Amino acid sequence: MLRLGIVIDSAAEVPQSVLENPRVRMLPVAIRIGERTYLDERKPEATSDFNSRKLEMRTAQDSKSLPPGEPDVRKFLLDHVATDFDHVFGLFVMSARSPIFRAAFDAASRVITDSMPVRVRSGIKGPLLVECHDSMNLFSGYGVQVLEALRAFEAEPLVSTIRTRMQEGAKSAHGYLAPANLDYLLARARARGDNSVGAFGQAAAKMLGIMPILRGFQNKTEAVGKVRGVAAARAHILNLARRELGKGLLAPFVDVSYSGDIADVQALAEYRALVTEAADKGVSVVLHEMAPTNSVNAGANALSVGFMARPHSADL
Repeated sequence: MLRLGIVIDSAAEVPQSVLENPRVRMLPVAIRIGERTYLDERKPEATSDFNSRKLEMRTAQDSKSLPPGEPDVRKFLLDHVATDFDHVFGLFVMSARSPIFRAAFDAASRVITDSMPVRVRSGIKGPLLVECHDSMNLFSGYGVQVLEALRAFEAEPLVSTIRTRMQEGAKSAHGYLAPANLDYLLARARARGDNSVGAFGQAAAKMLGIMPILRGFQNKTEAVGKVRGVAAARAHILNLARRELGKGLLAPFVDVSYSGDIADVQALAEYRALVTEAADKGVSVVLHEMAPTNSVNAGANALSVGFMARPHSADL
């Protein structure tokens, strides 16, 4: 039987149970803060420590993501994937914001040849086949696709079925972000040369406590709304998920990540309502702490919500 697996990178917002799934291999991403380098391996204690201690303004100004290049991805596949699987699906963070997908795509063709001696030494016939998919999303909009891909693996482990589901998921995933610290978000955006936050850096917006609602959808990240205050921003994206849940989601998951103590989210009335309403519809709400690969860009206490749905307005 063909042994199938999935390769993701550390920007995928998924809970620890997914990272421990025997079908999953995670490609870590490095973060440099000043002179120090942090490898995001998604270890729970290290994640909590990073989110509680590292997300200060200096980090916004002095940090840099160090995504793996083609040689790094190729080495990872040969060392951690080649003998465990026969065919893997690589699902990577939005290509418009990261070079990881391109690096993986380039590595995949070379791995066909390079994996042969590794597999022969282990008594395995044939090469490792790697197909790469662009999630076209980030934060929980990427994570929810991993959840659905694993469901497809369990439901019908056929290459064609999984491929089709992953392609459909990339087109229908919506990832929303409600930041908590606008100064951090703007400083990080300036450092990255990112203009997706738009005109929210205006002094008047900051004086009034206006917060942007950000959305990732089909390889585009943009501000799709504005509300007054952090609490309103969090309520807005949770209520968006509730509204689309009521209309009917395209996959039975809502992925929620938070760059802080998840008890903060569990205390929100909108979150509790989402969990109750989702249970009535057979939808799982998955809550976990945000990956450092993402929180370094979003800042502390940012909330991300991802789900698969038909195109919709971000207004409520």
